[in-house]
This record gives sequence, structure tokens and C-alpha cells, in this order.
Amino acid sequence: MKKRMMMLLFALILTLAAAHPVLAAKEIPEDRQLPRLVDDADLLDNGEEEELLEKLDEISERQECDVVVVTVDSLEGQSPRDYADDFFDYNGYGMGNRDDGMLLLIAMDSRDWYISTHGFGVTAITDAGREYMSEQFLPDLSGGYYYDAFCTWADLCDDFLTKAYTGEPYDRGNLPGEGFSGGHVLLSFGIGIVIAFCVTLGMKSQLKSVRPQNSAANYVREGSMQVTEHADIFLYRKVNRRAKPQNNGGSSGSRTHTSSSGRSHGGGGGKF
Repeated sequence: MKKRMMMLLFALILTLAAAHPVLAAKEIPEDRQLPRLVDDADLLDNGEEEELLEKLDEISERQECDVVVVTVDSLEGQSPRDYADDFFDYNGYGMGNRDDGMLLLIAMDSRDWYISTHGFGVTAITDAGREYMSEQFLPDLSGGYYYDAFCTWADLCDDFLTKAYTGEPYDRGNLPGEGFSGGHVLLSFGIGIVIAFCVTLGMKSQLKSVRPQNSAANYVREGSMQVTEHADIFLYRKVNRRAKPQNNGGSSGSRTHTSSSGRSHGGGGGKF
């Protein structure tokens, strides 16, 4: 009897398993499950949360690419990269057919920040672009001005997406503020000439007692210098040096990796 009951129980378990299969891995939701701001570390007050979420939503909808901020107290044993990628994937972030998006993760226990990109986000935020971004928001992040840091991140994402949609995303040699146009160079050169001319005229006007002379001997007081010996002394030698060529041009693009869901992500991070 006992054996028969065990067999019936086992058959019931098999039936339930067949009706509700258990997946070995998490499923990626078709729709976004969480807001674009998840402040689990409670770094923002209520007013700041509302304003930042409104900014993130506006940029995301206009650019058709999710721009996300996530703060946590702990990474729960995961690496910043794995945590950020999994949070993006398994909470259904990403817009459009390619699930375009970019997520900034802040972990307070380890003082880690990490940017995870997917879809068009990988194109918009290159490796060089990400380094530039971090230089802009890290001072506020390190100083505890979290709202300012997150607003800077959101505005940068907006700018980088706009640039990427033109077909020339920000990258090495093409970052904001890099280089000068021909007009800027000519204008700077012209201003320099005018300033130098004015300074020279001012100095010349102060030389009332000095007049040009035909010979250098006229500048020497008579009898003040007598040369009794002379010799040729080697003072220096001329050495020609050529700098080793460096590859500073070209685009760095974005390095990618595969997350636990099997999807391709870009990104990188550091400490704050």
C-alpha cells in the first residue's frame, strides 16, 4: 500500500512538472517590469526621485532608448558587470526591436559604478565615450551629490544618443570639446596678433632715450672691455630626436560581452 501511494505521488509530481515546466534560467520579460529609476540604496529624497524619474522618462521616450539609474546597497556576491547586465535583462528594460538601452548601476557597499549598454546603447556609448562620461559625473558621485551626478548622466545619455543617430557617435578623437575648427584657429590667431601688436606699441612708446645704432660697438663703453686671450670651446652638440609614432586617431568602438541571458552587452565601470 505504501509503495503504491509513493508511485501515485511520483506520477502526480511528473504530471505537474509537465504542465508547468521549470526553467533552468530566468526568463526575459517582454515588457519593462520596473521604473527607469530604482533607488534601493535610498540615495535620493522623494522630490529628487520624482524629478529624476521624469527626466529619465522624457529622454527615454523621446530618444526611444531606455536610460536607467539603479542604486543598491549590495551586489549580493555578483560582479558589477553581471549584476548590471542581469538587472537590465531580467527586468525587461530596452526599447524597440533591439531592446535599446543604457543603465547606470551604483553599489554602495563596494563603491562600484557600472554602465551596461544593449542594442543601440552599445553604439551610442563607445568605450572612449564611457570614459568621458564618467569624468563628468564621478566628481559629484564621489562627493555624495547623487542627484546632480544622475542628472549629469541622463543629460549625457541624451547628448550621446542624439550624436549617435547622426551616424557619427562620440568616440576617440571625436569627444565633446575635442579639436578646433578652422574658423576657431583663424580667429584665435588674429586675436593673438592684435594683442601682440598693441603690447609692442606700448613698450615702444616708453623707449624715449634709445635709438637704433649702425654698429654693435656703439653699445660698448670705450675702454670697458679688453680681450687678452681667446679660445674655441665646444659648448654643445645638436641631437635630432624623433618621437615614436602613436596611434591616437581612429575610433575605439565598443567592446562587448555575453551576459547570463545570452545577450550581447557593452559597458564598463570603476570605483567612486
